[in-house]
Amino acid sequence: MAGKSGRKILRRPTRTRGTHGRNCTARAKPRKKAGGETSVANITTRKKSVRRKALLIEQTRSDRFHQPDIHPLDRAIAELRTELARTPDDPTIFSRLGALYYRRGDLAEAENFYRRAISFAPARPSLYNNLGNVLCDMGRMRDGIAAYEHAMELDRAGDPTHTPSAEATTNLELAKMEYRLIHERVEYFERAAQLEVTSAEAYNALGCGYLLRGQRVKALETFRLAATADPRNLFAALNIAFAHSLDLSGRNDPAEAAADIAEAIVRFQHEPRLHIHQGELLENGGLFERAEESYLRALDADPRCLEAYDLLGRLREATGFAHARDDGARRVEKILQSLEQVARERRAKGGDSSGTGPVYDMAFVEIARARFMRKSTAHSSAVDALLREANVRSPGTPPGLNDPSDRARRPGYEAAVLRAGLFEADGRRDEARVVIENASNVEPGAARLWFERGSMALRSGAIDAAVDAFEQATLCSPQDAVAYHSLRFAFEGFRRYRTERVRFETTSRTNPRDALAHHHLALAALSVLKDEEALFHFTRALELDPRLSDAACGRGRALERQGHFDEAQSAYEKALDIDPENPEAQRALIAIRSRSLITGVCSSLFTIPKHGRGRGRMNEEQL
Repeated sequence: MAGKSGRKILRRPTRTRGTHGRNCTARAKPRKKAGGETSVANITTRKKSVRRKALLIEQTRSDRFHQPDIHPLDRAIAELRTELARTPDDPTIFSRLGALYYRRGDLAEAENFYRRAISFAPARPSLYNNLGNVLCDMGRMRDGIAAYEHAMELDRAGDPTHTPSAEATTNLELAKMEYRLIHERVEYFERAAQLEVTSAEAYNALGCGYLLRGQRVKALETFRLAATADPRNLFAALNIAFAHSLDLSGRNDPAEAAADIAEAIVRFQHEPRLHIHQGELLENGGLFERAEESYLRALDADPRCLEAYDLLGRLREATGFAHARDDGARRVEKILQSLEQVARERRAKGGDSSGTGPVYDMAFVEIARARFMRKSTAHSSAVDALLREANVRSPGTPPGLNDPSDRARRPGYEAAVLRAGLFEADGRRDEARVVIENASNVEPGAARLWFERGSMALRSGAIDAAVDAFEQATLCSPQDAVAYHSLRFAFEGFRRYRTERVRFETTSRTNPRDALAHHHLALAALSVLKDEEALFHFTRALELDPRLSDAACGRGRALERQGHFDEAQSAYEKALDIDPENPEAQRALIAIRSRSLITGVCSSLFTIPKHGRGRGRMNEEQL
């Protein structure tokens, strides 16, 4: 029997009739013994049996009606299938089923239902647009692009004066971009690897392509093939270590990653990035002291590895030892003093003929010391003067990101990287951008410059410029996984932001007071480091709907990233006022209060002189 909605109406189950009355819940008459006495034990036993039967029937009926374990998506799919049995030629039902399977992640069934919908309504553009979404998510980019283009053709055929929707145009643009950046390149790398089956370079490039596609495990397997083809290929070792460092979930066996990185370190003992990846693995496992030792070994391998100073400073700050004068701090200071002393001696002995190396090293020491101590660079104007002097073009072919020859030619373009970082740390982002852009124009083949240019654009929220710069870095250094992973990260953020921006504009035209539209756009802006924009939309969402605890929490994240810790704490507290069970606000509030506590304790224990301390500090009179 079916109701108006098409859903089956289940009849109320009849109660089972018993042998001692009208139904099994009726009171049973006691049986008498032969002597006319009633057995109390028999009566009690039979009463318990009757209760058990009644409870069993009630439980069965409850399970039959409520079905608490069925997921809402599955329930909706079942209801639509019931409707489809009554109207098997309704394209709207097929389309709705396709949408539900798409939400559930069953792309094959989603494609099936959208194609069946199209068979009944071949002139409906939205069906082709949704099919394009499914095909692109399946990795079939060319088919997806064809579906998008056909949807736009149908749209124009229906009304030549009507321009395609912003959503359709954006979908097509992003699909073409993704195909060019990712899938077309992977197809090319796969063909190259088939032609050069013993080439470590081909395997490295193919593994980078898989990483760009988000297939970390497959990329790792391909990097291992590169290492097998050429055990002395540095990129293979670095890429294997980097692929392991991307698994921060803890789901995979850390022993395998540790063994791979240790083997690579044996082969390339003087490569600092291998020690850094080893330290990241240990830090993720909570082994902070061993992680610190790995970062220190990276400095032993290369005293000019600025990333190692950064990681050491961040780790020590997180554990409350940022200003402690312990063995680790003394070891770092000894490395910096040695580097500075050698640079001064070379500069004093050779004068201008000593080249840019000593000048670069003197500036580098000040910046590295500031990064390690987690404070501003002392005498920044003097450091900038040194870097301007060192910022000359290096002869020869520009190296890649991790090319060993990078160290021999470092002063030429690394000075530009340091100078841009110095400006950015002082809040002079426009000047920093000009410095790095000029350097990359002078050295267009230097992957490191394009990588830094992309990183700087990403930090400033210029997500489209970041994608372009990272793409150039991959073209200049096709074997380096770091650049490919950064390109993937930037593109994913770019795609999410563009999509949410279009949805926001469409929704706002319909309902200008939609708080969730502002909230979703704020989340997308936050993911691409557009902190100002994110803060504006989180605030607006909260104004429109004061019950949005997540919007208050988002305001806290945006304020915290901008360095407004007191205001961020107030935002997290407001989020908890709205929803005391908000887990993200609880964690964030604990973290920000712990940070304030550690900073206060460290300030009371350690007195830091205003103009720096320690031997080897240069001042402007010494330059």
